[in-house]
Amino acid sequence: MKLQNILKNSLCSESTYDKLIELDKDSILKEIIPQIGDMKNVGECKYHVVNAYEHSLNALKELEQTINRDNFFSSHLFGEIEAYLNTILKEGITKFQLLKLGVFLHDIGKPESKTVDDTGRAHFKGHEIVGEEIVINLGKSLGFDDQTINLLAKYVRYHMILLVLYKKNDMSKDNLFDIFKTLGDDVIGVLLLGYCDIVSTRKLLNPNEDSGVIKSYMEYILTNYLYRYKML
Repeated sequence: MKLQNILKNSLCSESTYDKLIELDKDSILKEIIPQIGDMKNVGECKYHVVNAYEHSLNALKELEQTINRDNFFSSHLFGEIEAYLNTILKEGITKFQLLKLGVFLHDIGKPESKTVDDTGRAHFKGHEIVGEEIVINLGKSLGFDDQTINLLAKYVRYHMILLVLYKKNDMSKDNLFDIFKTLGDDVIGVLLLGYCDIVSTRKLLNPNEDSGVIKSYMEYILTNYLYRYKML
């Protein structure tokens, strides 16, 4: 219970990014999340120039900066996103606070899913599925309630949806509605995670790259969810 409270206090902090770094320096974070040691040793590949631990911290920092940015979200989306993020869970934390944990843990499955091909290139196929199982067990070990565990697992399991939609450029009604049926309102959290995942990765590859295209994809999907799917 003590470890759970330490983690929850960190998630409720204005800068969870800084709090997790402090916990890591004090060797407490590994007590809470034993897998971070392995995350520090994998993750670098064609798309990532840092390990999974550093990338996850960068993505978390991106989320906190994004949420605090004035007028980041289009006016027709802001109210719904704010209401979603401020929803209080049974655990006593908000969905935004849990989303911060989801962002930090989204690549936790990479160490167990790592393979290396004949050219020496690392792959992490299915890491989101492996990660889902890990965070379920992690949530149970921390004493989280089922609602919190299931939502955290959902964030991790589906964190690649925005990237897949962007790469395939398949924004058809059938494809989007299938996603909406699976995720419901949690598509908001999943897409925010995906946005921060992509942007934090690309900033290291090209600090001057405009993230507006990724944002446009995210907002287009959310607009379809809120103003087409939910109104049926």
